[in-house]
Amino acid sequence: MNQPSLTFFCELEPEQLTYLFADGKVISSLSKLKANLSLGLLDFSIKRAEVVKKLNRAGIPVTAWILLPKEQGYWTSLDTIQDTVVRYQQFKDWATQNKLKFSAIGLDIEPPLETVHALGRSPLSQAPVLLRRLLSGDAYQKYEGITHTLIQQMHMDGFAVETYQSPTVIDERAAQSIVLSKTLGLTTLSADREVLMLYSSFFPKYSDSILWSYVQQAQAVGLGSTGGGVELEGIPGLKTLRWIDLKRDLLLAAQRVDHIYIFCLEGCVENKYMHRLLDLNWETAVIPPARQAAGITLVRKTAQGFLWALSHPIESFFGIVFLISLIKWLNKLFSKQT
Repeated sequence: MNQPSLTFFCELEPEQLTYLFADGKVISSLSKLKANLSLGLLDFSIKRAEVVKKLNRAGIPVTAWILLPKEQGYWTSLDTIQDTVVRYQQFKDWATQNKLKFSAIGLDIEPPLETVHALGRSPLSQAPVLLRRLLSGDAYQKYEGITHTLIQQMHMDGFAVETYQSPTVIDERAAQSIVLSKTLGLTTLSADREVLMLYSSFFPKYSDSILWSYVQQAQAVGLGSTGGGVELEGIPGLKTLRWIDLKRDLLLAAQRVDHIYIFCLEGCVENKYMHRLLDLNWETAVIPPARQAAGITLVRKTAQGFLWALSHPIESFFGIVFLISLIKWLNKLFSKQT
């Protein structure tokens, strides 16, 4: 098995970012791994521009991971898409002014920080808000239209577009549903590459089974966390994976996809995982958790059926009526025979 294409996420403030790339060792490791970097654009500072120039000179492909100021929601969602449009223009002006080269644009599709905070504090109190969002068809279509126009503009500007998505996007697509998208303000974009965020730190108990279930339908996957990343108020940090767990995830994912993203670069450096990645034998055998993953897939299929029913209430109603009528008819038939 050949080494897949590796991309490292990097989400650092300018001072920390400058320090990470100060001595050239990290760039050397990225070059030896033939890896890419998805750089979180927390700001458009001179210090960040200088790091991008270093990476450009070294021939390291850099993705511009568009992020909003924390007070504007941080991630890209339907709630923040208009701010993302403005942010993208700011990025272009900054890149042009500093003569920076980027290979792609990255959009992190998640609910805005305010929504995440509210759900974390009191999920039940948010039920009326979520219901209103679910029923707001016109607003959803409007912001979906803005999102697709933004993607088209990025393509016209010569950029490939990759999205970092919750794996549930696969389930919604299979269910022909937009229930989760409307409720949480997400969008099921058609990008050049869709990266499913399958961090074992999210699911410590069934992580390998969840990964193996979803990776069957994935274009690319994000693995981690190796530690690091930006600190967000009200959101606990992710547990740092041991090398043995990250290695397992890498080898499992490599059996199904050619593009693997690792969150994050600074964590790999801090925990001395870079040299282990350089020495990793991608031919190492690892047995997929097929039986446990089948159980996860069954749960997913059930959830997909529920999502389909919510998205198709009329069809669901007549289906239930038909099923009840069929059961009654069969009962009468068997009663006559006995």
